[in-house]
Amino acid sequence: MKKILLVFITLLLLLGVVFFTQLRLGIVSALFIWDFLDQNEKQESHGGSLAWVSSKPTVSRLSLPVGDREIKADLYYVQDKEKRAAILLTHGLIATGKEDPRLIRFATSLARAGFVVLIPELRGMKSLRILPSDVDDIVASFRFLASLNDQVDEDKMGLLGFSLGAGPTLMAASRPSVRSRVEFLVLFGGYFDSINVVRFITTGYYEYQGKEGNLKPEPYGKEVFFLNNLDYVQREQDRTILKQIFTNEALERKNERKEIHPLLGRLSPEGLALYELLVNEDPNRVEGLIRKTDRKFQEYLDWLSMGRIIPSLEAYLIIGHGTGDSLIPYTESLRLADAVKDKSKVHLAILNLFAHMDPSQKSYPIKDYLTVFLPSIFHFYLLIYDLVSQQL
Repeated sequence: MKKILLVFITLLLLLGVVFFTQLRLGIVSALFIWDFLDQNEKQESHGGSLAWVSSKPTVSRLSLPVGDREIKADLYYVQDKEKRAAILLTHGLIATGKEDPRLIRFATSLARAGFVVLIPELRGMKSLRILPSDVDDIVASFRFLASLNDQVDEDKMGLLGFSLGAGPTLMAASRPSVRSRVEFLVLFGGYFDSINVVRFITTGYYEYQGKEGNLKPEPYGKEVFFLNNLDYVQREQDRTILKQIFTNEALERKNERKEIHPLLGRLSPEGLALYELLVNEDPNRVEGLIRKTDRKFQEYLDWLSMGRIIPSLEAYLIIGHGTGDSLIPYTESLRLADAVKDKSKVHLAILNLFAHMDPSQKSYPIKDYLTVFLPSIFHFYLLIYDLVSQQL
């Protein structure tokens, strides 16, 4: 009996040694999710549950030289002599940029999970716009991250982008100067086609391969896609009038349209088409209205679309999206995943648990808890485990 017990214990120890790394990553992934879902700000003081198995990261404030200017950036890392996998984290379209509290918390968790994390301040996205210079700055920041030879394992580097910020993140990953060095690419709440995004944020309608629906779109979407990109409207008078209309809530209301009629009469045909696009509620009219807008605006939408980008990527893609997203419909992530020819190079998780970037706060009845919440948590766990495993 003792011999059998000794053999059994020996086998357990061998299994523990063989699968130790996977077990550790599994535990780290579970704690990562626990911290992510924990909305209690008190955990900030003690570092959350990941603090049980990891050291507190150091944050270095950096200025990265790029030509005749500098990019402000924050580097999160655990101080030791190990070379670690690295992630360049783009902050998305938020006025707080790299100082957003949710982003800081997320970067801290990634560093505790074993990554070196760099967050550059991107001028366009911080001003709620997507500019070509943002793509250049992401590339420059990624190359800087790769230069940290004492801290970073160059063979385990990736990019992570959220929401509309997934666009420039994808564009950067496709650049020839860094393409072969981007081993993995994480997108959450991203998009594939800008026209589909415009259709959704103006009408609430989405569809793809038999999946369709309507959600009340986030008003923030119009602000990001239109009011902060009026530079692409060529006539100055059109820009002034459109801004006047859509920054005045009283004038924007349907029952106050008579008050804006004189303003509409002063718009050019292209400016009027953009106005009609903004107030349109018919998803079938969207593409026709876009074709009537300024050529410069149409070219901008073409530039934002990812169809030309995906085929040139070499990275492994990890894609997540919430079904309740009211800014970008989850069908856009379905399109992103389907555009990847080699299906072994993409991990897609559509999560009922999430709205846009944040987990839903609604409570679930017992039936939905078992059939909706728990399966979504399981798929989210697999997604995070896949991300954390990029360290191997």
